[in-house]
Amino acid sequence: MPSTDSDTEPDARTDSDNETDSAGRDDSSTRVDSAVRAARDALSAPDVDRATAVVVAMLGVDAVLWVLLYRGAVPMPGASWLMQQAGVPMAAPGAMELAAFHVGTVEAFAGYLVVWGVMMWAMMHPAMTRFTREYADAYRGGAGGAALSLASFMTGYHAVWLLSGVVPLTFHALLPGGILGFTAAHTHLVVGGVLVLTGLYQLTEFKQSLLRSCCARVAPHTDSVPEAVEEGLGHGVRCVTICFGPFFLLMPFFGEMNFFWMVALTAVVTVERLPVWGDDVATATGVVSLLAGLVVLAARPDLGLRFATSMGM
Repeated sequence: MPSTDSDTEPDARTDSDNETDSAGRDDSSTRVDSAVRAARDALSAPDVDRATAVVVAMLGVDAVLWVLLYRGAVPMPGASWLMQQAGVPMAAPGAMELAAFHVGTVEAFAGYLVVWGVMMWAMMHPAMTRFTREYADAYRGGAGGAALSLASFMTGYHAVWLLSGVVPLTFHALLPGGILGFTAAHTHLVVGGVLVLTGLYQLTEFKQSLLRSCCARVAPHTDSVPEAVEEGLGHGVRCVTICFGPFFLLMPFFGEMNFFWMVALTAVVTVERLPVWGDDVATATGVVSLLAGLVVLAARPDLGLRFATSMGM
């Protein structure tokens, strides 16, 4: 029989439906592809957020540490005896060491190391912000792994700075009269001498080479917790060595709790770690320190150091 129009209509409708279904599938595929690209873009965003989060965390913790120090919220063994009975201001040269040795217990020396560690962490966090940002950003893995790796790194790093308080304690134990007594008896010789020694150290190639390695770019890594702790310990040792002049020669003999010198030295160790011209800053501070030391030794000016309160010793 010959076909009628009504017989062909269902086939026509089927073709139209097929075309519609095909277009719908294409639209769905396009939407899926767009969603995948959006998800991929979203997954890459934490790299930026990770770096920003590290900077915020480092500076935020640093602000808390400075507030704790300024308010005297970190208990210092022997502080009450030092100021009320011995009549020595906390900002005096060797005051912290004198207080710890006066108490003389293991707990007192441990407490001293904690106070010293908090001071060093507060002063080093600004200098370490760029490095920690790059360390976290160079981690090849998720944000959680990067956070764990960085926290492990900073644990090792902080431990080194805490234990570095043994250096000024050793100075106090070896010097006649301790840091305070020796500096009070030979003020211009001591202050001028440590300024000269710090200036000479800043100018050495040894210091400059350590500074360059400290400021080097961080290579991509997947550090585990033990590896990150080990890396933090090694980096901490390098930082202590780099900062030996400002923190271990100047600070104990100028007064560790002198906030003027704390801020000034924080600025020095931070700026000298700038990757572009930090070594020039280190050289400049070395020259200034050397010349200042020679002036102190030759002219013997009034240095304004206070070794006792109005109560006397």
